[in-house]
Amino acid sequence: MTHPPTPPQNGQYMPNGRPRPGAATSAPDGPAQPRFIDYGNPRAYDTSVRPASGLTAARYAPAQIQRPDQTQPPSAWSTQARRVQDVAQNAARKPTVNIAVLLAVIVLSVSLLLVLGFFFLQFVTNSSANPVWWPVTAFLAGVSLLVIALIMLLADRWDPQPLPLLVIAVFWGAAIAVGISYVLNTLNGYLVYMVTGSADAASFAGAVLSAPLVEETTKGLGLLLLMVLARRYFNGPLDGLIYGSLIGGGFAFTENIIYYSRQLESSGAEWMFVLFFMRGVLGIFGHALYTAATGIIVGFVVRKWGTTMGFLVFIPALIPGMLMHGAWNLQASLGTGLLGSIIMYGGQGILVLLWLALIGVLIWDESRLTRVRLGDYANQGWLTHEEVDMLATWRGRREGKRWAAQIGAKPVMKRFIRESADLASIRQRLLADGANPKVVGIERTLLQRLTANRQELLASAR
Repeated sequence: MTHPPTPPQNGQYMPNGRPRPGAATSAPDGPAQPRFIDYGNPRAYDTSVRPASGLTAARYAPAQIQRPDQTQPPSAWSTQARRVQDVAQNAARKPTVNIAVLLAVIVLSVSLLLVLGFFFLQFVTNSSANPVWWPVTAFLAGVSLLVIALIMLLADRWDPQPLPLLVIAVFWGAAIAVGISYVLNTLNGYLVYMVTGSADAASFAGAVLSAPLVEETTKGLGLLLLMVLARRYFNGPLDGLIYGSLIGGGFAFTENIIYYSRQLESSGAEWMFVLFFMRGVLGIFGHALYTAATGIIVGFVVRKWGTTMGFLVFIPALIPGMLMHGAWNLQASLGTGLLGSIIMYGGQGILVLLWLALIGVLIWDESRLTRVRLGDYANQGWLTHEEVDMLATWRGRREGKRWAAQIGAKPVMKRFIRESADLASIRQRLLADGANPKVVGIERTLLQRLTANRQELLASAR
């Protein structure tokens, strides 16, 4: 990729080559240059100031933005009359994923059926309860998962992730993480019993030690799988929170089926519904919180220091989730009655409020990052600054879609918005990982789509 030409060093430019804010944007005798606007402090997201060696070094050279052949003309939505015109409706393009993602969906779907089938057979063979109750337990567990999934879909509105990746997150938690955790927790319980000869000791160690360590690790591995399959869509702490919460929600789904079934067998339907209220209502977000903490840390490191550091930080990133999980299980194992329940559910309620507030902060942060990165392209002439305001703010997006609807081009505008957010994420990845040729190719494709979307909107406005 060619580097942009260096601006002349005169009074209109700062020593680092960037135009002075408010300065004229063209040389006296040269072609017009794009107008420069400072979109804030990009060092909050840039990694170009990090050391050139060591674990935080990029594998590739720094990524530069190529100048377009010509700067863009004024935005259609700021100059054209707002009038309705019949134009062809173009279907919005959905984010694409590779064949490995589709294969993962198929494998995990089969795995989920096998895991659920195993626990169903276990319930039928070991329980005297009517087998018709097992679908009831699955329905109750599904209600809690649905609530978590809806919250994550709302959190994912700014830069939506491809649906297959969201499905992988849920299925990994519900099938692979549960299956591996069930086997390892059972083995650990047997080992403690063999050493101590005490069933109580085995139960306590399993809940307080084995479960947090094993379950958070198996759930967290799903985050690494998603980075391997689709690093393009794992670009920051908000992505990590969404994927982690869905993995935790999927894990809780299958685990709740097990607990509800056992409660039904031991105490009857009434107490099963009591347990549903305790686990599926009051404690609904437990596993989602634990794995979301891991996802936030991994996502932040990936955005700031690149893919390699995202893998290296995995073990430390598990610690907050393990501690929260262990503290919950410890309090539950101590069983101190009403006071203990108040401490448990009150503490988790505070964590849930913080989690919801953090979602709002991360959405704002994601929009701010989009504005900064699209500002890089606007400063090079790929976009106008009016378009940055339209593409990178909630208000601008609403007004842009309203305007596009009046000229019959709303699908084009929605595609323009989504692919621009994708372009901003790709630019951030290029800063973190360096100019990886594959990612540079994705950037080039997205820039071509950006220009095509823009021209299509202009044509519709005419």
